[in-house]
Amino acid sequence: MKTNFKLALCVLLGISTNALASDCSALKACDKKICEINTQLSMAESAHNQHKVDGLNKALKYATQYCTTDGLRDDIKDKIEDSMEDIEDYKSDLKEAKSDNKMDKVEKYTRKIAQENDKISMLKLELADLE
Repeated sequence: MKTNFKLALCVLLGISTNALASDCSALKACDKKICEINTQLSMAESAHNQHKVDGLNKALKYATQYCTTDGLRDDIKDKIEDSMEDIEDYKSDLKEAKSDNKMDKVEKYTRKIAQENDKISMLKLELADLE
């Protein structure tokens, strides 16, 4: 499987146009992650952002060496769990804001809950894409 990563990396690094490098939607799991890092790397290089280039090169090296589908799956599950915990906190804050009749806070926490629910939906789609 590492050979596939190296092959994908070589192919992606050989592609010089953003249009071809940025279409990672057909890829899955680690190949998609590596493609997305390469896309960001290409944009950072175009913008002459050396700090970001250095960080993305490090991320690319790490992803190429250590990325696994199980690892990606675990990361997504952790993010879903974190978002669910955030929702519980926001619900508590929302309840308090309602009892204090602070409508600006009610609106704020309602919006945050909706954002976290959207985030969870996106993460669940990513998780389903891995399977």
